[in-house]
Amino acid sequence: RFPHSSWGLRLRSHRHLVVPMAPFTSQLALLTLTLAFMQSRAGCPAGEGYLPPDTSTCVLCWPGTWSGEGSTECTRCPRGTWSSATGADNASTCVECPRGTWSHQMGAPAQDSCQGCLPGRWGGAGGFVNHSQCTACSPGTWAGELGATSQEVCTACPAGKWSSQVGTSSSIHCIDCPPGTWSDASGSTAQESCRACRPGTWSAAWGANNESTCTECEAGTYQPAVGQASESVCIRCSPGKYNVVAGAATCAECPAGSWNDEFQKTACTVCPEGQWTSSSGALRKGDCEPCAGAGGCLPDGSARITLELRNFPYWELNIQQMAEVQAALATDITSACDLGNESVVDLQGKSMSVTISPDGTVSAFVTEVAGSSANELATQLYSSSFRSEVVNSTIAILGSGRGRFAIGAISVKPEAVHTATGLSSTEINVTTTTTTSTTTTIAPTPVFRTTAASNMVASTPAATSSAATTTISTTTVVATTARAHAQDSGAVQQTQPHPRDHHDDSTDAEIGPPATGSDTRSDNTFVSGASTPDASLALLLLCSGLVASAVL
Repeated sequence: RFPHSSWGLRLRSHRHLVVPMAPFTSQLALLTLTLAFMQSRAGCPAGEGYLPPDTSTCVLCWPGTWSGEGSTECTRCPRGTWSSATGADNASTCVECPRGTWSHQMGAPAQDSCQGCLPGRWGGAGGFVNHSQCTACSPGTWAGELGATSQEVCTACPAGKWSSQVGTSSSIHCIDCPPGTWSDASGSTAQESCRACRPGTWSAAWGANNESTCTECEAGTYQPAVGQASESVCIRCSPGKYNVVAGAATCAECPAGSWNDEFQKTACTVCPEGQWTSSSGALRKGDCEPCAGAGGCLPDGSARITLELRNFPYWELNIQQMAEVQAALATDITSACDLGNESVVDLQGKSMSVTISPDGTVSAFVTEVAGSSANELATQLYSSSFRSEVVNSTIAILGSGRGRFAIGAISVKPEAVHTATGLSSTEINVTTTTTTSTTTTIAPTPVFRTTAASNMVASTPAATSSAATTTISTTTVVATTARAHAQDSGAVQQTQPHPRDHHDDSTDAEIGPPATGSDTRSDNTFVSGASTPDASLALLLLCSGLVASAVL
């Protein structure tokens, strides 16, 4: 018991001092120790770290984290990685998410935190942190697999379909080509890849994957537009026209000498014997009129034959194949018309050949048609048997696989034979007198060019220094033109060698009157043209008595 006056100051015994002061001292000591411990807090061993700040105990780092020696905290693995290890002591324990996956989570404790790339995308590397890093399948393809690791998973849209979208996850995103079109390519990225059915055909199919789905309009009809979707677009040929093949873009007019008064005809009727029409496209039999004079409506004993070859591979043939086709067609015409072997000539005058243009038009003349009329020729050449023979003989040369090759319009036109090269034998009276003042050399093969209606200038390939004057007056020259093939140069050969090839110099020659005061000598010469039209003009002017002048 403490006296009131001496509380806390006077103590009767040591025991009385300790007992009342013990709680205060203990609290002070604990506080002091706590402060000292916190101030002297040290790092944890590798692979350990303190729990949240309210504890001072080092514990093992949990999965998805790690710590180095002396660290006070466990560091979380970065995004795109994971770790299932406990007490990891370095960052290498954080493993990248595998290819085809990604993870946005920090401190991921297991691989299943890595999510697969969505269908329509693929991942070619590991450690992706966002789904956008997965590469999208390109337009024209799709992929339904989750977590794909390569582009091979992207499947191309099949033929007949297309897609412009990226990263699509299903084939339902591949859009069908519309009716009237088709596509045989896979992986198409735009509707423009769908090819329109050609004129003369139509297709109602969606997603057509080859041209065979385009149905041809039947013979006797035509269809001029591309990409048509219904058979109703096939138009009947009108009277005065016909079409013998399926899949035509136009109808042909009935050729002269035939007529048609009905719709949707595949052939025209040949006029009665001895009658012919003055133009093509005749609508009635009454348009056929009697031919003037004898000769079976062939006043010149010849006719021009024209055939249309459909889908003829002109540019694919070599020279030998083309020559074989030309000869075969000439033989077919000769056989059908029952003519002699030399009775068919092409437009260049070559026997037993025809002229074929790049668009497939065949042209030829039949000559020496004795005993046959234009009506008989037309009847034979317009027949289905002649068409079949032409197709068979042509395919025999071209080879199989020409399913669309066919014979279109055929026409017979009474006409005199005229070829692109060659002149009829003509005699011209010309006397040649040459006056020369210097020595000249004339290069071989001079070439005509016209400068006016009354002038013909012969130019030579080379000319040197001197000049001479040449005067041409009357002598007899015979010009005969030879037939030449289309591939020949077309040059008209000199009918007489030039006598001046011993001279040293050459210049252009001007044909005209003699020069006054010139020394003259007689020199019979003939200068020919290198092209038929110029040569013809020269002969015409000389025949008319026109005199030109030239300066050598």
